[in-house]
Amino acid sequence: MEPKSLKVVVPDQIWAVDHMLRMIPGVYLPARMTVLRLDSDHLALHSPVPMDDGIASRVAGLGDVSVIIAPNNYHHLFVSRTLERYPGAEFWAAPGLPTKRTDLTFQHLLGPDAAPDWGDVLTPFFLAGAPIADETVFVHRPTGTLVVSDSYFNLVSGTPGFLSPVMLRLLGAWKRPGQARLWRKQVKDRAAMVESTSAVLAQRFDRLVVAHGEIVLSGGHEAFTRATAWLDG
Repeated sequence: MEPKSLKVVVPDQIWAVDHMLRMIPGVYLPARMTVLRLDSDHLALHSPVPMDDGIASRVAGLGDVSVIIAPNNYHHLFVSRTLERYPGAEFWAAPGLPTKRTDLTFQHLLGPDAAPDWGDVLTPFFLAGAPIADETVFVHRPTGTLVVSDSYFNLVSGTPGFLSPVMLRLLGAWKRPGQARLWRKQVKDRAAMVESTSAVLAQRFDRLVVAHGEIVLSGGHEAFTRATAWLDG
């Protein structure tokens, strides 16, 4: 079932579209697309989910979608449909996706050297050292918001599905805000991850918008600091 609502996170700046992913029978994972204002006329879509015509119409009323972001090597399932809907948008993708999605045409790759024209508003920070994920997180400077994908889970209210608690406990993400056990296992170069995480924590942000779970409306910097403290251990 496609999502039916566009929720306001920050008035006239950030919106969210939530979608329930059916991973396997009995296991569901909430997923979120974040819509971010780049300027008075242009928007970015972070981690696309399915959109019906009603949501697309509401998005169109906010501005023109000029940027579509696949922020890591996992968040790509609905990119094709989104690119079809917005053929004129810039497509920015995780550096590992061209190998994984040979059906797509890649214009711009994220990574340590990414320098998009809109980066002074929505600034990318590549989390080095976890090549399976290749995740880039973003600071939306006008609102002091950090937008992440799989580097922070916040499923504190659980999720539907009779097997979901079992699967998410195995992943270390069931009602446990922070960096899941699965994420930690993907970190292969700890020093690189420490350095790139430190660059994120040097930024000013208070809100934390996650792709999986509840948005942290305040105290996001402290929450991300706690979640990444294990790297110093």
